Amino acid sequence: MTFHAPDGTVLAEALGAGGFFDVALVRDGDALLVCKRLAPRMLREPDGRASLVREAELLAAVRHAALPMLVRVGADAQGPFVLETYAEGVSLRALSDRWAERSGPVPPSLFAHVAQAAAEALADLADLADAAGPLGFVHGDLGPDHLIFGPIGEVRVIDLGASRFRDMRALPSPAERGTLPYVAPEIARGEAPPSAAGDVYSLAATLLFLATGAPPCHARDEAARLVEIGERGVRVDAIDSVPWIGRRSRDALRAALAFDPTTRLSRARDLASALAPA
Repeated sequence: MTFHAPDGTVLAEALGAGGFFDVALVRDGDALLVCKRLAPRMLREPDGRASLVREAELLAAVRHAALPMLVRVGADAQGPFVLETYAEGVSLRALSDRWAERSGPVPPSLFAHVAQAAAEALADLADLADAAGPLGFVHGDLGPDHLIFGPIGEVRVIDLGASRFRDMRALPSPAERGTLPYVAPEIARGEAPPSAAGDVYSLAATLLFLATGAPPCHARDEAARLVEIGERGVRVDAIDSVPWIGRRSRDALRAALAFDPTTRLSRARDLASALAPA
């Protein structure tokens, strides 16, 4: 991937290409920043531009320790870009992979800390409000790649191109439903849009992955995963393979992953309370 650093910055490391964006680390003086550009194939696509605008608008409107900070928005010969602060640490997927290379799933004490920190971060974001009322924050694509475990034990949320919030100008496409298999069944089926309740399901599915060290579904390709998640949801029974998870946390994760959304634990604050030490 060829990545062009914006004027005034120097390319440090190309991080990769996603569905909409090419992403790299760049240096701006002494600061290490994340730069997101629309992938070349998305430059003329309204959904791609809308995704970049949503991330920039949200970060401009909200300052919270769990989110990156917006540094600059601009455009040059290669198209529009966003510069934001770098969330130092490792993704929950990388954390799981590194422990698997050593000895297996993450240890109980680390899991308990990460689970509570992630739930607290999501609860804080879901509760964001200003003088006009609740912000209505929805991440829309939570999963092990979009949650970062930081150097002092904090959990931060990144990749906000699928986010929803009050008064957003760039509306998301109905096709933007998150990443399988961490999507709530009704959202995967296209029967409901991403929501704060859907974020809670996605976080619980991510924590199930972190606890077991294995994907929370049997299927491996995208089409089969869509069928499995849409018809059955994630493998909630996999939690029984992790006997060290306390009963209260186990019951909370089961409730958050209930297939029927009307019976599901759906508030991030409730999940955070249930995952807190007794």
